[in-house]
Amino acid sequence: MLTLGREVRMPADIIFSAADEAPTESYDTFVETTRDCITEAYREVRIALRRAAERNKKYYDIRVRPNSYRIGDWVYYFNPRKFAGRQDKWKRKYSGPFLVVDVPSSVTVRIQHRKTAKPFTVHVDKVR
Repeated sequence: MLTLGREVRMPADIIFSAADEAPTESYDTFVETTRDCITEAYREVRIALRRAAERNKKYYDIRVRPNSYRIGDWVYYFNPRKFAGRQDKWKRKYSGPFLVVDVPSSVTVRIQHRKTAKPFTVHVDKVR
């Protein structure tokens, strides 16, 4: 219905229905009914998707544990590097340790490799 704008006809529908039925409605009424039908179908789909997203969020939130970092913590930074012609299966994905110098928000931290290095901001999902 969402793709074609009408219900799909099955082979049994084609065999048992009258093939040469004359249209009983005008073009204007056909367009209006089709538009209304598609609008209603999209409304139902939006409701179903909203419900599914809320359900998925609920199950995700049960499992996730937020990380909280404080100034002075030592962390490793996720920084996978790609090299042409090399397999990264055995490469280290994390580099560090880095010092947490600031926590601007609950989802970002500023980390610094050495005292002379410039600190940079990263998402908490990228540090361990």
